[in-house]
Amino acid sequence: MRMDIKDESLEEYEKLADISINLTTDLGQTTLSTKEVLNLKKGSIIDLQKPAGESVEIFINNKIVGKGEVMVYEENLAVRINEILDADSIIKYFKKEPK
Repeated sequence: MRMDIKDESLEEYEKLADISINLTTDLGQTTLSTKEVLNLKKGSIIDLQKPAGESVEIFINNKIVGKGEVMVYEENLAVRINEILDADSIIKYFKKEPK
């Protein structure tokens, strides 16, 4: 997937184009007691406390950049992007100093 970046930004960030970044999504979360964890076995179901069909967040380097829906693509789980920040906004994340 290639994102088009304004010409002035492209020259400045051209060297970043091939750098790998960590993209993650969050399917949901829950809290379990120690007893519940110790009782888990093959076939157990963990309720992630998120309604089916609700959007999942898309993160780049732990910063939210969009939302999407979980789907099956060629026998794998995937996320179809429904909302995403523009390329210039994503590039700004690379310029920020970590806290």
